[in-house]
Amino acid sequence: MSSTNRRTRVPRRTAMALAGVSVVAAVAATAPSMANAVSGSSGGTRQAVTRTQNTETASTAPNLRVKAAGGVTYQYRRFGRPTANSVPLVFFQHFRGNLDAWDPKLIDTIAAEREVILLDNVGVGGSTGTTPSTNQQMALDAIDFIDALKLPRYDLFGFSLGGEVAQEVALRRPWQVRRVVLAGTGPQGGVDQRATDPDTLQRTLKDNPGPEDYLFLFFKNTPTSQAAGTQFLQRLGQRTTDHDAPTSLTTRDHQLTAWSEWGITDTSKMVRLKSLFQPVLVADGESDILMPAKNSHLLAKYLPNARLHIYPDAGHGFLYQYAVKFGTEVNTFLDR
Repeated sequence: MSSTNRRTRVPRRTAMALAGVSVVAAVAATAPSMANAVSGSSGGTRQAVTRTQNTETASTAPNLRVKAAGGVTYQYRRFGRPTANSVPLVFFQHFRGNLDAWDPKLIDTIAAEREVILLDNVGVGGSTGTTPSTNQQMALDAIDFIDALKLPRYDLFGFSLGGEVAQEVALRRPWQVRRVVLAGTGPQGGVDQRATDPDTLQRTLKDNPGPEDYLFLFFKNTPTSQAAGTQFLQRLGQRTTDHDAPTSLTTRDHQLTAWSEWGITDTSKMVRLKSLFQPVLVADGESDILMPAKNSHLLAKYLPNARLHIYPDAGHGFLYQYAVKFGTEVNTFLDR
């Protein structure tokens, strides 16, 4: 499929920088004000959730805001179907990704059976503050957000860079984190996590990448995977109001520093994973060029209680290529 055809078939608002940088960057500049009032109290947040928990979808859930003890105001979306046997599932996004970069089909598949919370961490999208340059500080920032929502118990879903943050949160809050999903990510000190291919780096660091860059980075170079990638980009156009703010180039640079430090090969770092005792679902695409699947194998090797699933004919965006299948697998895993 040519780049020209991709541009024709993909809605303009879904053009994203790198791994889902800022979706709808042009629209975000004129996005309407937040649908819900800012609330620093758990009571205000819960009222908003009660209104929307069974009716909103990934494409319609409003942007919510909460101010944490450290002074940062976090933007997030909270919706889904809470049940007596489930806890909220908190999502940590990939490099340069904001709230709009999640696949509606994946999120709605998961939200059909549980409550989901999508987060813009510090300095990302509509959240205030400056994005830190280490995954460890990003994890502490995420914990501040969780504390602001007063969540006593929760599950974690981390994709790519977000999976690195999820590992750190689980290690720091073992009494709160129940189960963990790690998608397209790797352990600190893993192998080949620092991209050196010139084409991959150039597309990753573009100030304004297009859909063709995203298809190259996230989907395998086969007709089936590329077609699935185009369908995913089209799904991002389902959201027509209340867009998230675009991710800044400062956030890109700080996140890249954190990702690069994490990826320095050092097998001694992987011993830490033996302390992450919670059940973990590890998954990736077999042809991931951003986070080679060998790192998922390392996670499964060092984590005491891990299940591994490598998806065929797929790259970094396997979870969007197999949105319903992977979403169903996540729900089954979390319900065990």
